[in-house]
Amino acid sequence: MPLQNALMCLALNIYHEARGEPLDGQIAVAMVTMNHANWQSANICQVVYERKQFSWTHRANDHTPQEPAAWAKAKRVANRVIAGHHEDMTDGATHFHAREVRPVWRHSLKKTATIGQHVFYVPH
Repeated sequence: MPLQNALMCLALNIYHEARGEPLDGQIAVAMVTMNHANWQSANICQVVYERKQFSWTHRANDHTPQEPAAWAKAKRVANRVIAGHHEDMTDGATHFHAREVRPVWRHSLKKTATIGQHVFYVPH
């Protein structure tokens, strides 16, 4: 997969999942996406667009970012994460959810961190 496609998929995921988060929260969401790709031996775009992996991919018809500043920041974060410029503060998390939801699947995983408004997990 060309690097440009990976950057775009990761940036879109950061934008739609974490644009309202502080920088650490955006990096954490990017790390989970990367960790999930490694865990599944998949590429970034396959992970982002996996059926029902991320709600924005199946709930919205138009994925075009509407907030230019947030989109620019998401692209910068994606570029830096792919380049390896950030440590994984999620301790290898492959899954996350927003604090206000309680998905059933969380019980089958081990919690590693809470960063911003998201809770992060790894498989047992």
